[in-house]
Amino acid sequence: MPIEVGLLVAFGVLLDALLVRSVLVPALTLLIGRRMWWPSRLSRPVELPDRQRPLVDDEEPTLQR
Repeated sequence: MPIEVGLLVAFGVLLDALLVRSVLVPALTLLIGRRMWWPSRLSRPVELPDRQRPLVDDEEPTLQR
């Protein structure tokens, strides 16, 4: 019985380390975007100079001439 519990705990730790933290968290961060940082300043929109529009989460920044 203790060996079975130990194996289950070890499997859970490996699953968390290999799957959740390396695949699911980055994928959710990409999907959620700036809202991922909700209670901090990073979630607030950036004030831009005139005639510039903020980027949508799906847009890539481009170089401007």
